[in-house]
Amino acid sequence: MTTRRAFLRSLGLLAGAGLGAACRVPQDPDPPRGPWGATPDVAPASSVVPAEARPVSVFEHFLQGGINPWDTFYVVPEHGDPAAGGTFAGQQWWTYQDGPSNLPDRVAAYGIGGDLLQPFGADAAGKTVHLGPWLAALRDRPDLLARMRILVMRHGQFPHQTGNPLAMCGQPLGSPRLAGTAAHVQRAAGTAGVPRSVVLLPKETAVIGDNADACATVGPHGSAGRPLVLWMEADSGLHELLARNALGPRAEAHDALVRAYLDRFAARLDGPSGPVRAPALDQLLGVRDGLTDAPAIREWLGGAPLLGEGAVSCGDSFAVDQGGSAVALATRLITSPRGAQYVIAVDNGLVQGSFAGFDTHEEHIQHCAVNVPHAIRSLVDRINEPGEGDPSKLDLDQHMVAITTEFGRTPYKQGEFGLDHWPSGYVQVLLGGPIGEEQAGVVGAIGEDGVATDFITPADFRAAMLLAQGIWPFETESFAVGDISEGDDEVEAARYLRERVLGLSS
Repeated sequence: MTTRRAFLRSLGLLAGAGLGAACRVPQDPDPPRGPWGATPDVAPASSVVPAEARPVSVFEHFLQGGINPWDTFYVVPEHGDPAAGGTFAGQQWWTYQDGPSNLPDRVAAYGIGGDLLQPFGADAAGKTVHLGPWLAALRDRPDLLARMRILVMRHGQFPHQTGNPLAMCGQPLGSPRLAGTAAHVQRAAGTAGVPRSVVLLPKETAVIGDNADACATVGPHGSAGRPLVLWMEADSGLHELLARNALGPRAEAHDALVRAYLDRFAARLDGPSGPVRAPALDQLLGVRDGLTDAPAIREWLGGAPLLGEGAVSCGDSFAVDQGGSAVALATRLITSPRGAQYVIAVDNGLVQGSFAGFDTHEEHIQHCAVNVPHAIRSLVDRINEPGEGDPSKLDLDQHMVAITTEFGRTPYKQGEFGLDHWPSGYVQVLLGGPIGEEQAGVVGAIGEDGVATDFITPADFRAAMLLAQGIWPFETESFAVGDISEGDDEVEAARYLRERVLGLSS
């Protein structure tokens, strides 16, 4: 029997029409609220992540364009097996097993050793999910696989322009609550000085054109949730700007004068009921405060260029390695004494696809062979091996890593060599933090037609990312109970996120 709420969700009306907030079921009496994002006192332990399991920091590696699950994190060989025949014969994993530009030949040509597939775990339908050949660097690290949780995802947005905001924020494009995880974390941190959230964006037009910069959106948080946004480019002049050399010894007097003028203007907007709502002024005040923090931010970033050296992948050399440089910078910001609490790096690959690095409409195998192994290797090399203890690397006991994307790729070819967008069944990955050996495995299932039959939503994923860090996700500016797949009140919804998405039993 289908409930009214399940019916509405199946139509996409709760998210698309922005009705999530209206469907929030209030508790009676309302729990007392502390600082923004603080867990209500009435929330039981079964609805929160224990303090000892919360990561100190989170690094999210966002592979822009749509990573393909059928040759990476979700290979079920019996799906589409040509020998078995049927409507979907030759799809998913089998799409590029023969013919020109086939996957086995490309793997051999690039010297990726070992078996093409490696069993990982069973999905919700009982099928054994295998890891594909492009994940060789990850497959060589059993310590990471032991703490890896693959989440089956599904939504209904096929274009990048709407898929990116939904995947990055958990809210649809146009929602007044559209805000990236970085804004929520920054708002909860509430500290002055060096930001606790950082967004690293590649300097390509596809980022803005595809709305991949939605991860930096602050939504209703205003300046209180503004992360530090850095464009990964050479010779940007960032360090010189942060040094504020042009002001010289007059910097302190300049700041005092600007502060006085803006405070005087803000005072004029105060009324009997409090200050008038003025988002533009709030943003300007945030920029003013950020300028005074510039020297500390400059010290935190160090003097090195944002873009490091180039890279070699599959025998090809590249002068610019934006993705690898972003992973290296993110690791440094997280492991520094100031310690960023959340960093997202948008990776556009070494080779540009049709529009973005992992957007493989035309040359899927050729581009994946270069981009995916390099992205995975860049990440894996920055995570401590057992017993290594390098303080400049990520440590899964302290840090959680997320590998994300806006959607997957079709289980069938587009043209002769490409794959199209496919949000109907794709995956995202969590490593470390609250994900231990008991939480490792596959959540959900994707059928032979490529459509997810058991899945979580972008809102579930984003709210769970906050819960994992000890941030209560049910605030006016973040998520409503109606945004989450299950739960009739905040406690039930939080318990669902804890158990279903993060795998922590009650």
